[in-house]
Amino acid sequence: MTTRYLLLAAFAASLSACSSNKAKADSAQATEAATPTEPTYATTQVARHTSRQELRLPGELLPHFEVALYAKVTGFVKSISADVGDRVRKGQVLARMEAPEMAADLSRAQAEVQAARGKLKISQLTYKRLRQTARTAGAVAPQELDLAHANVQADSIALLGKYQLATGSRQMASYLTLTAPFDGIVTERLLSPGALVGPAEKDAQPIIKLKEVDLLRLQVVVPEAYAGQLHENAPITFTVNAFPGQQFAGKINRVSHNVERAVRGEMVEIEVKNPGLKLAPGMYASVELPVHRDEKSLFVPKTALVVSMEDSYVVAVRAGKTHRVPVQAGAVAGNEIEVTGADLQPTDQVIAKASDDIADGLAVHTTAAKPEASVAVQ
Repeated sequence: MTTRYLLLAAFAASLSACSSNKAKADSAQATEAATPTEPTYATTQVARHTSRQELRLPGELLPHFEVALYAKVTGFVKSISADVGDRVRKGQVLARMEAPEMAADLSRAQAEVQAARGKLKISQLTYKRLRQTARTAGAVAPQELDLAHANVQADSIALLGKYQLATGSRQMASYLTLTAPFDGIVTERLLSPGALVGPAEKDAQPIIKLKEVDLLRLQVVVPEAYAGQLHENAPITFTVNAFPGQQFAGKINRVSHNVERAVRGEMVEIEVKNPGLKLAPGMYASVELPVHRDEKSLFVPKTALVVSMEDSYVVAVRAGKTHRVPVQAGAVAGNEIEVTGADLQPTDQVIAKASDDIADGLAVHTTAAKPEASVAVQ
């Protein structure tokens, strides 16, 4: 009997020990689950060096010349002989207008010229006859001869005035014909025959828009730090989205020598020959300019730069916590990008592949990022 009680007591003690161990294990698991795990990110140190870079900047292709052609006088469009996409030559007729009152003015002016010419002819004949008659002494009074001479002079002046008026009317009538001021392509036709047109005023509309596209202008704003390295006639290359992978060439034609306050950059104009009309005005271009910096600059991997709607920044890790450091992006050099920022230090470790999901002030673990090919240090 005693033995039976001893066995029961031992079994109860065993059950109690198992329950205690299970409770401790559950408690440890709960504690472990409640403690958050700090994320781990690969970091790299901010690089500081000088380099020979291909500065890549956005630009826009513009026509060498462009013009909106308006009617010079009020009238109606009679005909249009060029349309969108047509290549035209300088002096080619593009449109004709009609203005009945202008035609009447020209006819009247021409008639007045003929009348004045006839009157002058009569006065000249009269003066000539009187001079011949005056050879006979006493046949013609001197006053009569002087009057005839004065009539010739007056009629000559009158004819000149009528001729000038007719020339003005003829010039105004020539404005009814619209011609191309240079070789180019019609890019827009905005009116049709029958439309009422007039000089370029507040509510006037052009008839045709013309652009010269055999020669283009590529405009690009170069950051102030690189402005001094650009010179006229320097060759450049660029690409456009319409022809991926294909490079086009040009040369610097004009440098503004003025830093615009809004963008802190200098406007540079590049001349681009376009004989095959492959390129078109309005295309955006990615321009490559070979530049270098004498002073050392800060570079980070391109993947370390986070660009948001509000700003751009890199994520530095200081004392085990993340810090969003505002920066401005500069030149791209290989896998790196130049950055400037008042709070960025050359000793900073930045997250190599950052994103806006990484919060500011987040405790993190770090590992060294694998090095990638970058710009060559000079």
